[in-house]
Amino acid sequence: MRIDSQTTIQNDRVSKQLTNSKTNTPFASAMNKSQSKLHHDSLNRLMEHVDKQGQKLANQRTFENLVSYKQAVKKFVSESVQYGLHLSDEQSFTSDGSIKPQQIVKIIDKKLIEIQDQILDNEKEGISTLDLVGEIKGLLINLYM
Repeated sequence: MRIDSQTTIQNDRVSKQLTNSKTNTPFASAMNKSQSKLHHDSLNRLMEHVDKQGQKLANQRTFENLVSYKQAVKKFVSESVQYGLHLSDEQSFTSDGSIKPQQIVKIIDKKLIEIQDQILDNEKEGISTLDLVGEIKGLLINLYM
């Protein structure tokens, strides 16, 4: 019986230590705020890089520009997911009024494939490429916000 009472006391100590360690200190909140600002700044720089690569791709539709644009978009998406921007299912309405869930990342990948097809075929006008770059930028902003 003596052993049982000692283990109960030890369990109480552990649970008290766990509850004490979960409280937020001013230092921890300051660190979280600073880290959040750094992630936000990093995502801003990545978004600027995506914009620059998108402009290069719109001006010169080459395979090299396509590859660099795709890499910039994928890096932005992976960093935004890694730093805690959650992928959420977006609710959109179809023409008949029903709700259709979509994940933003899948839409971005689909649009990247469309751009790739446009550039490799060289049959479409630059306007449609600009339109797709704008759509991808809008989707990235939706993911970012």
